[in-house]
Parts: sequence; structure tokens; C-alpha cells
Amino acid sequence: MPDPSEMKLILFKARKRKERGGFNLVEATLSLGILSFGFLTLAPLLALGLNTARIAHANRDSAQIAQTLIEEARQGTLSAGTAYLDFQGNPVNSAGASYTAQSTFSPVSQNTTLTRLTLRVTPVGAPDRARIYAVVISAN
Repeated sequence: MPDPSEMKLILFKARKRKERGGFNLVEATLSLGILSFGFLTLAPLLALGLNTARIAHANRDSAQIAQTLIEEARQGTLSAGTAYLDFQGNPVNSAGASYTAQSTFSPVSQNTTLTRLTLRVTPVGAPDRARIYAVVISAN
């Protein structure tokens, strides 16, 4: 029969072996389920963020295009009508266009030296996101 001190040592070693860390299959499955549920609840926020980023990018591009066209109008090189533009505001044909810009000139009341320029910049394929810019320019 083993000595009682040896029995304690054997029981201590056996107990120590059982207390190892780690996860069993049930715990791993449960944690994966909780993580999946969390990701599924955040997925609509990701879609909303991507949509907002796309709209902000289109708004920025529209404003830059309008600024370029306003500078052309001040220099006297912009004509009234529809222009087809790429993302940077460079003129392209209608098939390769990312934006359309419609420009109209109208006199400001009785003053012959001032002209009102109205620009309507629209992303191709998204007429609901059209932006309208108006500026008064001098005909000097």
C-alpha cells in the first residue's frame, strides 16, 4: 500500500492535469454563435456607411466640377448647354461620362455687366443626386 504522502502527490498531479485551460466544444460553439449574431447586427451599419461614403464622394466630385466650370465661365470659355465629364471634370464623350453638367446663363435684372450662371451637376445614373450651383459673374 502506498504511503499517504505519495497518495496526496498522485491526487495533486491528477487534479492538476484536469484543471488545464481551454474550451470544450459547447463553449466554442456558443461563443461562435454570439460572435455571428453580433456581426449580423452590425452588417446593416456597414452597408449604411458604404452608402454614405459613396454619396459624400459624389458630392465632393460635383462641387469640384462646379468650381472648375465656374472658373471657365469667369474666363469666358464656358458655353451654355450640357457637358459630359469624368470624375475629375475633364470633358469626355457621353458614353464615358461619369457626370453631366448643364449650364445656363441669364442676365441679372437690368444690369448688362452681370450674368447669373446656373449649373446642374448630376452623376450619371443617379438623377436624384443632382446638385445645383448658382453664381453671379461679371462680364468684364
